[in-house]
Amino acid sequence: MEGQTESKLPAPLEAQPKEKLKNNASKSIIISVAEELGVGYLINKEGSQILAERYDARNKKEQYTQQENLEKIFKLATDSTPAEKAKQIDPDWLNYFTTIARTIRNNSMQQLWSRILKQEFLVPGSVSLKTLDTLRSMTHKEAQVFHKACMLSCQFGNDKSKKILTSLKAKHKFLPFVFTPTLHKVSLGNFSLPYSDLLILLDLGLILKSELESGELTSGISLPFSYQSQTYKLTPHQKGLSFIYYRLSPTGQEIAELLGSKAHEPFRETILELLAPYFVIESLTCSPLSNPAIT
Repeated sequence: MEGQTESKLPAPLEAQPKEKLKNNASKSIIISVAEELGVGYLINKEGSQILAERYDARNKKEQYTQQENLEKIFKLATDSTPAEKAKQIDPDWLNYFTTIARTIRNNSMQQLWSRILKQEFLVPGSVSLKTLDTLRSMTHKEAQVFHKACMLSCQFGNDKSKKILTSLKAKHKFLPFVFTPTLHKVSLGNFSLPYSDLLILLDLGLILKSELESGELTSGISLPFSYQSQTYKLTPHQKGLSFIYYRLSPTGQEIAELLGSKAHEPFRETILELLAPYFVIESLTCSPLSNPAIT
């Protein structure tokens, strides 16, 4: 219409407010972390204007936190260790332990470090410095992954080391030299342990670098097999059977012993179903043992 100015609608800005909010939220997180660490002065201009005073304040706060962390870990270890069984431990080991443990703030990880301390008080020299170094490099998420792997580990034969069974290999019963052996795989991914998690454990040195294969099992000769607190006797129906597995490294074995055993019932049933067509399975009596999971 003549004489009227045409109203112009603003350009669409739908994506911008969301992006702006996201950026603001991210910046807010960074600011909060900076303030928590005592390094936010240049951001918010709060606190002393003197750099040396801000440095002292941050160090004092960090020392308080480290003191609190150590007190919690020692309290947990004391509560779970029979006083009459505790022994003197090497002061150099203790100094190395406290240097690392004072930085542990996560409650679940403090539980784990208290178990390490308890074990060393009960059996001095049983936890190596290499194990402490490995644990220091582990994040909480990586510790959870390893705990899952330990839940799915088993033992068989006379070797008491923990193993993660990946397949049962079965040669053809009548023509083993003609037909390719069958691999009956364990779907670890169905139990929250995908191959990517195994790679994490390989990188940490908690399991050995490659899959191993057991010797061929002798038909009619039984061997011990255990899953956590459940122990069995397996007697092969036929020749040509072997286990394929990942084996925990010595350091992984040490840490696994600290974690204790915790069964995963659906996984136990899956393993027994896998073995049943090829073995006579006899259950043996055993006593349960468990520790809280890392959450």
